[in-house]
Amino acid sequence: MNQQVEFTWDFLKNVSEALDSYRVRSFIDAKEDIINAGVYTEQQYFSILFKMIDEEKVKFQLFDYLKKHHEKGISIIQQFSEDHNVEYKKTHSLLKLLEAEGLISIKEIYEFTEQEDGSEDRSQEYTDLLITIRNTSPSTIRPIYEPVKIIFNSKICSGCGLCAGICPMDCITIQNGHGEIDEDKCIRCGLCYLVCPRSFLPVNILNLYQEDDSKLKKYEQIGHFLEAYSARTKIKEIREVCQDGGISSTCLLHLFNTGEIDFAIGAKIGDKPWCPEPVLIQNKDDIINAAGTKYVNNPNLKLLSELNTQIDKRIAVVGVPCMMQALLKSRIYDINLPSLQAVQYRIGIYCMESFGYENGFLKICEMLNVHVDDVRKTDINKGKFIIYTTNNEELSIPIKEINHLAREDCEVCYDLTSESADISVGSIGAPSGWNCVLIRTPKGKELFNDLVKNDLIEAKPISEVKPGIGLLKKIAAGKKKKSIKYINEKLEREDKVPIY
Repeated sequence: MNQQVEFTWDFLKNVSEALDSYRVRSFIDAKEDIINAGVYTEQQYFSILFKMIDEEKVKFQLFDYLKKHHEKGISIIQQFSEDHNVEYKKTHSLLKLLEAEGLISIKEIYEFTEQEDGSEDRSQEYTDLLITIRNTSPSTIRPIYEPVKIIFNSKICSGCGLCAGICPMDCITIQNGHGEIDEDKCIRCGLCYLVCPRSFLPVNILNLYQEDDSKLKKYEQIGHFLEAYSARTKIKEIREVCQDGGISSTCLLHLFNTGEIDFAIGAKIGDKPWCPEPVLIQNKDDIINAAGTKYVNNPNLKLLSELNTQIDKRIAVVGVPCMMQALLKSRIYDINLPSLQAVQYRIGIYCMESFGYENGFLKICEMLNVHVDDVRKTDINKGKFIIYTTNNEELSIPIKEINHLAREDCEVCYDLTSESADISVGSIGAPSGWNCVLIRTPKGKELFNDLVKNDLIEAKPISEVKPGIGLLKKIAAGKKKKSIKYINEKLEREDKVPIY
């Protein structure tokens, strides 16, 4: 839509009524409240609104197209894309949105594929879709765009912080892994629900965008990747403070030094010992201070709200799988949110689960009879949670004995290895002191190659080291099976679960 066109509020309301779009109507009605909240400028507000209108227009064109055509499968999706000059993968993303809104139902037909050499993950490749139109008016879809309070209350919130980072009314807070909404300020625009990785997450569409392919897939282990390495940094200052191989910190340092980013979002230890907080990283000292793994949930993405006014700035985000999912999902369902437009690199960290602070990490310290002030470093290795103390003691406890302290919300997560990142970094599969690095996108590959070229890291193909990628695949597959079991248990209780 041409943003230079003259319009009146009556015109905009007529547009929203013609689209029969709840989310557009709510955004128009709350215009003054949104501007007064100060999260977005008036120019940014209109940029979001016009993009939202464009998205809704194409979505309902697709809905009408499906209603008029008897054959409803992948072929009709291809035909719509050609007839309306819409990217094939974009059409698929809108199809999944229609399903999430309850306007259609989709039965996916797939077959299993696996590379003979084992280099790729075993996957479900979708061969066709059976689409059924429900006898529903778009006017009835309001419940999907209610606030993410339903996610908080259902104990499936990932704690990524993106809802707080993009809320136009600044009415969402995330503390200790739990979210709260100021009901008096909330305008029920549904932006939080749209970007949330636990509301609906079309995994096969995420993979479609990751691979830039025409095939719909879901993976059973570690997701799509281009190359896999064991690597560690050569930078002394990073090696002295890093968790394992220091690759994520080295990535950030290189991106700053080459001028490819202006900011990075990560986590550092806050005022409370070993209680992390989001941090805006701007230089090498910040990178050093943020190095190392924190096993306590931290809503990094809420910092995006602070970057809306940083015009033309470029951002890298270091975070766990749910954060990578949220960022990629918000790119797919893009409505010109300014800080999200600035994200240039997604650097994912492996994560099995996270803990709360008071009811998680401090309890573990208590079980190991160590004061939190005496903790120097934490790690998870060989099925044990390990604490290294300031007195050079190594204390450990089997993960099985502290599973009950992990965040219940993490149980629904299927992703161990940050499948939606440009580059994924962890320790599983690599020798001690090294990282196992999965290169997932061309951008991630270029970044990693630059690190090697500039002699910032040493790297070996993962096939040349032990324990190797087989262990990583085994553990990742176990997490997927565990999440499916937990989701099925919640479904039996008729609880809210993510739509994957």
